[in-house]
Amino acid sequence: MDRFFADAGAWDDARVLLDSRESHHCLRVMRKRLGDKVEVFDGKGRWGRGVITELSDTEAAIRLEQEERERRRLPAISLAVALSKGKVMDSVVQKAVELGVDRIQPMLTEHTVVRLEQESLSGRQKKWRRIALEACKQCGQNFVPEVRSVVSFEEVVRENDDRAGLLASLHQGALPLKDALRKIPVGLEGIGLLIGPEGDFSVSERELAVDGGFHPVSLGPLVLRVETAVTFGLSVLVHELR
Repeated sequence: MDRFFADAGAWDDARVLLDSRESHHCLRVMRKRLGDKVEVFDGKGRWGRGVITELSDTEAAIRLEQEERERRRLPAISLAVALSKGKVMDSVVQKAVELGVDRIQPMLTEHTVVRLEQESLSGRQKKWRRIALEACKQCGQNFVPEVRSVVSFEEVVRENDDRAGLLASLHQGALPLKDALRKIPVGLEGIGLLIGPEGDFSVSERELAVDGGFHPVSLGPLVLRVETAVTFGLSVLVHELR
């Protein structure tokens, strides 16, 4: 069943009104008609199924026949990932959403190759948020993750909010991820995963992260591309902790 997004303010009892963007997608792209059944969600756990009852050139209204609220799964997973080139970062955002991440934090590291002006970064962030929303619509995710503005690695470490923190690392002393997860306390509310560029984090960054409470972990003996490391790391966290 095709899914459409409607923020909380668009839900009125059993009626949901799609905004102009979603209405355009519903009517012009998906070619929905009166009486068609669709699913809607608000990005915060509420979702419903219903029938299109009103149409105009710019709006579509749905009468709900079913409405549910999904509880957020714990622990909340926060991904901080080194900024990558164009479509690679787009893919990272999409796959992270499909794997159930709660927050995506793009960051600049010492070995990050990409350097963009602030205006360009702002445009990229809007694009990533759109990609996150579209991924939620496609995969059935009812919580739209927060996609934050690009910040420095130092800011990510400084803002660590007492979650368990894991730093993917190629350093020989890094603990295998499966061993590190055995030490995670039961009932943990949040966990953070830091994925660096393909050149890995610098020595000073690793030391800063350790001082900030992060634990270096190994994702295996091979050097992984950023998008592969993200997919692998998040898949293991979801499988083991949720």
